[in-house]
Amino acid sequence: MTDTNTSAQSASDQLAAAQKAQAELNAKIEALLTQTREEDLATVKRLITTHSFSATDLRSVMKAKSSRSAPRKSTSRRRKV
Repeated sequence: MTDTNTSAQSASDQLAAAQKAQAELNAKIEALLTQTREEDLATVKRLITTHSFSATDLRSVMKAKSSRSAPRKSTSRRRKV
């Protein structure tokens, strides 16, 4: 019975350690994403300045500012009598 309790506790300890390691890795990933985002944004700004890109030039690669609304229904036309 002590083997079962020992292995169960050992598994619990391993799970706790794995969850702690995962939390630390998630924090590290977030920090690196923030850092690379800043570096990439600086690169994009430099390229825009170098090549004199305008908003029109970049429109095809940018997301739309707002989603399109539902199309309007056509108004009913009067019938000629």
